[in-house]
Amino acid sequence: MRALIIGKASPCVARLSRLLRERGWQVDILAALPPAPRMTDVVVLSEDTRQLRERLSRARRIFADALVVTLAAEQADRAGALALGADDQMDAALTGDLVVDRLLALLRLKRQGPRLAYVLDDLTVDVRQRRVRRAGRDILLSSREFQLLVLLLQAEGAVVPRSAILDRLWAGDLDVADNAVDALASRLRRRLDGPGQPRLLHTLRGVGYCLLSAVMETRAAA
Repeated sequence: MRALIIGKASPCVARLSRLLRERGWQVDILAALPPAPRMTDVVVLSEDTRQLRERLSRARRIFADALVVTLAAEQADRAGALALGADDQMDAALTGDLVVDRLLALLRLKRQGPRLAYVLDDLTVDVRQRRVRRAGRDILLSSREFQLLVLLLQAEGAVVPRSAILDRLWAGDLDVADNAVDALASRLRRRLDGPGQPRLLHTLRGVGYCLLSAVMETRAAA
């Protein structure tokens, strides 16, 4: 994998570069966006809020097929990047495994394109019609519950960190705390899992949430 980090030298830039290189990525660092495209999978903009809109727009034009994300050390600096066109807002404090897993998951989604339907065991989700059914039972979800469900389905069994859920579902709202994610996941779990049904939504304590096939879990335990 190849990453291009754009920004002035800083501890955040140096740390991200080291984390990616330790995991086998080819990483280049430039002080400014190049005038012509380069071969890369991910473009990381070390965020300057005064120039963010212009830099994101230029990055989109130059690297049309690449994942474009922003990097910031403070939560306040990350507000608004998604609304301005970034694929993701990355917290510079994330651990190395979470950084790489999150970038790889986003790359898979970008290359696959949007899906209109998902099936997980006896759960079916029609994105276009916003219809959710499990074992023939219709499940009514709020808008944010549905967004979380689709986000977890898109991750294909990988754990989605709380920070990623906050950024995606509450972009720009700095007053939302992690317990809002926990409360939302708890409501979604109650809607999905009926009496006697195997659990689909799982918690990785201190990290985030994922959807796993109950059939596969049963086989693995056997």
